[in-house]
Amino acid sequence: MLAILLSLISVTLLFYGLSYRKDIGVITSQIKTTDLNHLEFLTQQLDNNINQLAGSMYALQRDPTVRDYEQIRQLGHLIDPAQTIMTVLEKLSLQTSSSTWENRIVLYKPQSGETLGSDSSLSFDSSVLKKPLPSGWEYIPEDKGSAEAGFRLLLSDPIERRNVPSKAGLLVSMYFPVSNIERLFDAYQSQNKGDTFLFNPSFGVILSRNTDPEMAKQIVTTLASSAGQGTSEIFSLKGGSFLVSSVPSSAINWQVVHYSPLKQILQPIRSSRYSFLTGTAILLVMSLLFSLQLYRQVQRPVSLLLRSLNRMKEGRWSTRIHAKTNPEFTMLNEEFNEMAEKIQSLIEQVYLEQIRAKDAHLKQLQSQINPHFLYNCLFFIKSKAVVGDTDSVEAMALNLGEYYRYITKVDHSLTTLQDELKLLENYLEIQNLRKQRIRYEMDIADELLGLQIPRLLIQPLVENSIIHGIEKKIGQGFIRITASQTLEAVTVTVEDNGAGMTDEEIASLHARISESRREDGGCGLWNIQQRLKSHYDDSSGLLIASSPAGGLKITLRMEKKEENYASNSAGR
Repeated sequence: MLAILLSLISVTLLFYGLSYRKDIGVITSQIKTTDLNHLEFLTQQLDNNINQLAGSMYALQRDPTVRDYEQIRQLGHLIDPAQTIMTVLEKLSLQTSSSTWENRIVLYKPQSGETLGSDSSLSFDSSVLKKPLPSGWEYIPEDKGSAEAGFRLLLSDPIERRNVPSKAGLLVSMYFPVSNIERLFDAYQSQNKGDTFLFNPSFGVILSRNTDPEMAKQIVTTLASSAGQGTSEIFSLKGGSFLVSSVPSSAINWQVVHYSPLKQILQPIRSSRYSFLTGTAILLVMSLLFSLQLYRQVQRPVSLLLRSLNRMKEGRWSTRIHAKTNPEFTMLNEEFNEMAEKIQSLIEQVYLEQIRAKDAHLKQLQSQINPHFLYNCLFFIKSKAVVGDTDSVEAMALNLGEYYRYITKVDHSLTTLQDELKLLENYLEIQNLRKQRIRYEMDIADELLGLQIPRLLIQPLVENSIIHGIEKKIGQGFIRITASQTLEAVTVTVEDNGAGMTDEEIASLHARISESRREDGGCGLWNIQQRLKSHYDDSSGLLIASSPAGGLKITLRMEKKEENYASNSAGR
């Protein structure tokens, strides 16, 4: 559920991101167009004001009174010179005050050096007569004799003497400071974000009051290739992304440049994006809390119940659930604990009954092995005592005592292979005293002597070889006992040279000892087979085959168990 939820939110964010990028592109294009239009309108205002000044200057040049002033010496007998000069001064003052822009007008006669201005403190820079007059407005920096940087326009009369201003009859000079442009830019910036300045490749920049010089320097570097064209582009500068618009002024041949931070322009749409992302984050957090609550209330109790069931399946009957969750799962856990407790109780009862039955069965099997042997030994002692053979009586009594001391131990059902072999030696010595024709051999590796095996497991096989094999055959009898081990099991082999059995008889014997129950209580080999399978597993048991020596070869196969090995060094 959490993965599905995250996938849905991811897809939503992906589509929102694509839509946001598309919206940003459309809005940015519209902003560029709008900003360029506003700047073009500002430039048009600038050009109109400058052209109005130039127009008034041209009108003043053609004014009859000004023309009379130009030829005042020649017309002195026709006009009043003083009145003419006063009239010209009034017109210059009226022309200057009629414009919204601050300006200054000066009339200069190159031939006589006379100067007449809108302000009595004005003078004319005669150094301009050394070169042709400029055809338009000329920028005058502060360091060129002007108290304030500004623009100047010079008109000559006649016009054809512009290239030789010293021979002109009258020069008309109009000057306005850049403070006029600064005020215009300030009014524009009060309604539009960003800063505005003028740029000319030859003279540099004219900054408004709030323009950052360093930022203006970076911008003019990027605008060098687009001079003379109206452009609106986005540039990545040191302070971030900026929208930069540039429009050339036809009146003064400068570019009007306006720049504004794109981040500030796109702030409203970015705010909506942040609102959307915040809402998405809140939704994600709430979804995570819901998933966590769902996990705690449902997923974790179900997982705990499944793990407990798996432990029960593995045989861990003491498994219980003690976690406290919601009422429904708490009730379910209590029912599980009650069920597990009943199952454990039943299994323990059945297991104990099986152990008791197995112990009783093993004791019964052991009791069936012992009695008949004692009678024969007692008769042997009696017969030897009658004839006075005390050595045989002593040997029989010693071996018989060791034999019964071993088999009457009831404290442990297991013994070591070494102790079992000592029992076989006592038993075979007893048989030799009685029959005087049995030879035996034991070949057991030292590392197997500490192997723990059930008691009285090998002796019945040796007894079976003597009674059913050697005694039925005339001549010397031979019994060989060996042991070996593999990675999976340990084998003990009892081999004799007795009468032996046919293959059919061996097969029939295998079938009888493999029966799970016998009505007659079972023979000795059946008892051993059952004890092997009870103590080890079903893969353990007896293997019966014909011996190359002529008798039988019976092998006990015992699957390995960790507890079957114990160090017997202390006993030895």
